[in-house]
Amino acid sequence: MKRLVATVVGLAVLAALLFLPAAFWNLGSEDQDPETTRIIDYRADFTVDEDGDLTVEETLTVDFPSGKHGIFRFFDRADSSAPNARRTPEDIEVTMDGGPVEFEVLEEDHGRLVTAKIGDPYSTVARGEHVYRIGYTIDGVLEPGTDGADTQLYWNLIPSGWRQAIDRATLTVHLPAPAEGVRCAVGVGETSGCDVAGDGTDTLTVRATDLAPNTPVTVKVGLDIPTPEAGETLPWTARFDRVLGSSVVLLVIVVLLAALAAIGGWILAARTKETEPGFPLMYAPPDGVGPAQVTYLLEEDVDEETYVATLMYAAERGAIDLDKSDDAWTVTDKAGAQGWAGLDPITGSVAHLLSGPGSTFVASPKDVEAGKRLKKEMESFEEKTEAWAEEAGLVVSAGLGAFGAILVIAAAIAAGAALIWNPFSMTMVGLVPGAFAVCALPLLKTGAATKRTPAARELWSRAGGFRRVLSTPSSVQRFDFSGREELYTKYIPWAVAFGCADEWAEKYRTEMAAEPPRPSYFAHSYAGAYTGAMVGSMVNDFSSTLSSAVSAYQATQSSSSSGGGGFSGGGGGGGGGGGSW
Repeated sequence: MKRLVATVVGLAVLAALLFLPAAFWNLGSEDQDPETTRIIDYRADFTVDEDGDLTVEETLTVDFPSGKHGIFRFFDRADSSAPNARRTPEDIEVTMDGGPVEFEVLEEDHGRLVTAKIGDPYSTVARGEHVYRIGYTIDGVLEPGTDGADTQLYWNLIPSGWRQAIDRATLTVHLPAPAEGVRCAVGVGETSGCDVAGDGTDTLTVRATDLAPNTPVTVKVGLDIPTPEAGETLPWTARFDRVLGSSVVLLVIVVLLAALAAIGGWILAARTKETEPGFPLMYAPPDGVGPAQVTYLLEEDVDEETYVATLMYAAERGAIDLDKSDDAWTVTDKAGAQGWAGLDPITGSVAHLLSGPGSTFVASPKDVEAGKRLKKEMESFEEKTEAWAEEAGLVVSAGLGAFGAILVIAAAIAAGAALIWNPFSMTMVGLVPGAFAVCALPLLKTGAATKRTPAARELWSRAGGFRRVLSTPSSVQRFDFSGREELYTKYIPWAVAFGCADEWAEKYRTEMAAEPPRPSYFAHSYAGAYTGAMVGSMVNDFSSTLSSAVSAYQATQSSSSSGGGGFSGGGGGGGGGGGSW
């Protein structure tokens, strides 16, 4: 159940991330270089047929300074009055001064904008006035009326994106039926300001002069005809095009592939789970192994507390002394090689922290060098524990092995790349690798690449049974300390390794009605402290000292590597604009 909940939450987070482009859909920058060309005359002829298809011819007389290659005209496929419509220009044709001119049609802003880039990048146009004719068609621009008419045309005859000032404009609109209730506006958000003629006829003429850059001229016209079939539409609004794309069929394919990827990831992850053996009551740890080895067989991992437990185990066996002064801990080698003899190889490996009989190692929270040394020792400790398990034949590769983790990481990177770069103008493509990564996430867990052999499972069962005895309240599983107080201190390192030192101390209090005895190997620490709190304090203090020292070292590494429904102007379809380049 926990895994299912975690997977559902992970998929929800993934979906939220993939939908981020929709949240920032209409955000843009107003920082632009000044436009040095000027449109002297803007003439446009719009013809809407009875099927609602629009044919446009724009004739622009542009005054150029020197050094320009040409102009560009871009079209916004989004329509604020018809959110599900996509107004895509087709059959774009361009001439300059009555003759052919080089141009290319590009898609910008992940498919939202269609741009005609007009001119030769290797040459510039002559200074002075030049006439451009731009022709194009757009299917299905008529929509149901909102002001009482059956049908309406709501269109930007001059879109708000033209960066040039326009001296004069003459705009002619041919309609499939007489116009009703014509409304016309000049300027973004305005509701009037037009000089329009032809209300009640099938031809409108709109004139405007001295238009500042980015000033739209917008009309809304009622038509007493049935609304024709809509042009290009999608089930979602243009805001979600960057996420869902522009094809329902492609979206369905992506979702199906994502479902298959999720199922595959779930199955691969499920194969890494090992069934726990039974944990019979064990009143002693398995023979011949130390806390680190037992912990690795239980969790397939060792950590900072395991290292502390191993030091305590070495101290309990007489190899070292542990002492605390202020906020520093001192580890002292008591007898050199003789003291380490007979210990398991992993416990014996911590002798590398010292240099022989009587040598000491001091760890304090702000000691960078000590932190560097501890970090190196703990990394070696982890590697040696893993190597021991493999060499002893207790763990073997399972499933995809280490490749499983690599696959999950690669899938997560691919999902992130889809969100950042959106190469197919459809971030939902990232759902395919992302769903796999979320469902296969357990492949990243420590031990996912291996499984325990029968011999390891037998040790796992005995170690789990011993942990059960140390951690279970006395009222459930009794452990007789009577006359054997040494058992309490003997098993403290194991309780620390198992993460149940508090439960082990409470078990002693309950059965003996007394505070737990003080381990002899830190008899000089915590003078005056309650003995019951001593073990927990020792573990917490030493772990904290360890963490602080390592953090002090890592901070130096970070520092060294850091460096520098109504009507208003600009509404409706026909969005876009242009400029020069």
